[in-house]
Amino acid sequence: MNEDGFYLKVARSLSGCQLVEQELKLYITEALQLVQKRVAHRMPFKMSGSDYEDASLERLISTFQKLNDNDELVKKLNSFKRERNFLSHQGITHCLDYEGELFESTAEEFQQRLEDIQSEADRLRLAIHEEANKFRGFLWFEDVPNA
Repeated sequence: MNEDGFYLKVARSLSGCQLVEQELKLYITEALQLVQKRVAHRMPFKMSGSDYEDASLERLISTFQKLNDNDELVKKLNSFKRERNFLSHQGITHCLDYEGELFESTAEEFQQRLEDIQSEADRLRLAIHEEANKFRGFLWFEDVPNA
């Protein structure tokens, strides 16, 4: 594997991780908008998605867990977080030798982890989006029975 190809795969995997974070931020923003819509005339509600724009993945998952009942998805997000933390904080150095050159055999082995996290990022992003679809319609209608 050439060095450029390796770094390109790492960048692609990290971009998938960023898309998961972005989807969590969108979910949180829309969930808080719905709460604002439903309670604003009854009590002050000053939370918004902008409160989470610089939040860590761990904080995003924790907030998502408070706004969602899908425990299996939260469990997968926490596992994803551990793998993403390894990738973003140690992944590249894990594949370099003492002179800072790409260690071919380690990089080859690491490729599967990169592919796996990219696939998991795609699945999680879609799952979070589907969870948000369960309430998105309520954002656009004035009166929602039993809401």
